[in-house]
Amino acid sequence: MSKLSEDFGKTFLITAEISLPRGPDIKEFMHEIEEFKRLMPKLHGINVVDNPGAMLRMSSLAASIMLKQNGLDPIYQVVGRDRNQLALQADLIGAAAFEIENVLALTGDPPTCDSSDHPKARPVFDLNSVTLIKAIDLMNHGTDWGGGTLNKPTNFFIGAALAPGTTSVDGEIHKTKKKLDAGVDFFQTQVVFESMVMSNFLDRYESLIKEDIRNKILLGVLPLYSYNIIKFLRKMPGIVISDKIEKRIKDAEDPTEEGINIVAEFIDIAKEMDLAGVHIMPIGKTDALVRLLENL
Repeated sequence: MSKLSEDFGKTFLITAEISLPRGPDIKEFMHEIEEFKRLMPKLHGINVVDNPGAMLRMSSLAASIMLKQNGLDPIYQVVGRDRNQLALQADLIGAAAFEIENVLALTGDPPTCDSSDHPKARPVFDLNSVTLIKAIDLMNHGTDWGGGTLNKPTNFFIGAALAPGTTSVDGEIHKTKKKLDAGVDFFQTQVVFESMVMSNFLDRYESLIKEDIRNKILLGVLPLYSYNIIKFLRKMPGIVISDKIEKRIKDAEDPTEEGINIVAEFIDIAKEMDLAGVHIMPIGKTDALVRLLENL
């Protein structure tokens, strides 16, 4: 049983994201792995991204295996954008063979999105986030998507993304419910920089669906360290950064310090909202992650 699944619902959870290399030189990546080893007592899992924002990075499966072999607990991200149902299931079987249990099922940003570095790539989308979750849940019951029998069931703790800042809140609410019905165990949100974005989503969800899912949600937070990162994040679908937050970073003597302060505030907000925990995305700034965890 993974630390994430074992502690879920028992304590305030903290997950974080590791940066993957853009090429086969892994010296910096191995250094980051060593840094994360020191942080594991306070972390419940480490997200391993799968070509985020349609930007090329090392294979998420290969990186997840490397983390596992170094005593870390990966959250293996899988997107439907780049592989068909056969390839997705083959990779998931591979992950299970290496005893990787946490998986985050995503549709994936299209290659045409603003952040993409491969805008002419041909997308697959054979399975989207909901059908991918269903496929993983079937594998947990010993069956593949084609109806065949696996030689052993997988044991995945299934996660999914939640975008409270989307322009179509009701659409995201119904998609979230579909993911729950498909077999999701937990959600990690996209980065949130306004507490009302999350609270409004939760209020609307409870009004429409008549259930409380706060105990399944890890709030996505990110330490802003420059105005340039704000401009980049605004290219990502579903991320809302207010003028107030932008001004705090622009006017700060030390933008990194101010970014850490903002994240610390949102960790307190997540606790006040009775959410399951937080998901911290340090985007390569491991020192910022260290400083945040020191106070938790």
